[in-house]
Amino acid sequence: MPRAPKDRAPAKRKRRRRRPRGNCAASDSPDCFSSLPDDVLIAITSRLPTRLAVSLSVLSRRYRNLPAMLPRLDSLLLSAPPFPIPLPATPPRILRRLDIAPTKRVKPSDFRRAIESAADHGVSELAVRLRRRVCLPKRVFAIRSLTVLSLNTCAVPRLTAVACAGLRTLKLHRVFVNQDIVTAILSAATRLETLEMVFCTGLIGGCTVESSTLRTFLFKPALEQNAITLSATGLRTITVYTRPKTQKVQLAPSPDVRKAYLHIAKFREKLSFRMRPFLDAAVRLACLTLRGFSMLMLAGEYEDTAKLPITFQDLRTLSVSLDFSSESEVVLLVKLLESCPNLRQLTVSAAENKKKDACLEANLKGMLANVSCINGSLTQVTFLGFKSEQYQKDLLIFLLNRTTNLKKIGVQFPESEKAVVKWAFDRRKAPIERKSTLYNLRYLELEYTR
Repeated sequence: MPRAPKDRAPAKRKRRRRRPRGNCAASDSPDCFSSLPDDVLIAITSRLPTRLAVSLSVLSRRYRNLPAMLPRLDSLLLSAPPFPIPLPATPPRILRRLDIAPTKRVKPSDFRRAIESAADHGVSELAVRLRRRVCLPKRVFAIRSLTVLSLNTCAVPRLTAVACAGLRTLKLHRVFVNQDIVTAILSAATRLETLEMVFCTGLIGGCTVESSTLRTFLFKPALEQNAITLSATGLRTITVYTRPKTQKVQLAPSPDVRKAYLHIAKFREKLSFRMRPFLDAAVRLACLTLRGFSMLMLAGEYEDTAKLPITFQDLRTLSVSLDFSSESEVVLLVKLLESCPNLRQLTVSAAENKKKDACLEANLKGMLANVSCINGSLTQVTFLGFKSEQYQKDLLIFLLNRTTNLKKIGVQFPESEKAVVKWAFDRRKAPIERKSTLYNLRYLELEYTR
């Protein structure tokens, strides 16, 4: 009997290579970039970002030594000790930014040589972020080429030489520094424009900042600081927070300020803080935010005046946090609206009310009816933390009915207030309605098209 043929595996087909389309093959096209001289190649790659220029070194042996030939490095990150010297002495090269962010605790001697070598190569931006508060080298504030210095979780030695005349931006976050060093830096940095001090310790008793060139100032005090003094006549943007232990806040008038954010925490003792001189001088304000107990303090300062003595012609955005059961704070809100004829965006955040069942009085409704921005420029209104109390319902319905050019209104509220918000919005329905949920809070927004 003839044997049955064995099953053979099917033979694999070999793929035929396709020839590249076009008149000539890719291998026949000339490589003009690889045949360039070294000086022309360096002139081209020096205009590219450092990361993109260094990535060319993996393409061929021709570019293997390209990183060592670049005359300028954009940035350098050191994260694992022992830190090498960033750049050799020859050939001379320029380093723009140096970041030191070790993944574990290090000693000052581990990165001192790296900072000194970067200073010799004209570093202009230096950022140091440590795991724990370790003392920095004393030469950090003596680098004359620095324009941006950012320190995070470290300590500044007491006997530090300061000679950074070209410094423009200084960020101190969780840094131990005393008042003498801060004063020396402000006096030496004659071009300083931006200063951030966030949770800085070592400022026993308080912090004093005096600078005529400062444009942007951010201050968040530590727990032990009880006084803040700021004198900067050329200020453009200011952000100031206080702590419950803060007893004194002194802000010198700044006529050129454009954006102000003031957050006054609930104070345990009597707070020595008068915001009225600062606010009366801010004639060019474009954005004003009052949080915490700022409205309560301002209401006491403007209690004896029927109208604010200043008109904010440039104010476009107003955001306030107030207690709707406090008549003085509601009256202050009306006074602020009267002094803002060109206001476009209004954000009202409801604080915890002390009284219940308070309603908007008739004289306040009459004052609101005469506000020019409600009848003209106001286009966007936002309520945060809305509750079904009479003050808030009256104000919400009044703005819905009386705002002439209203384009968008949004309300953030808990789930229990959903029916009240829907009832209020039914008074002026809109073609576009948006809903969202964030942190167990509902947000409903209506948009009116014209």
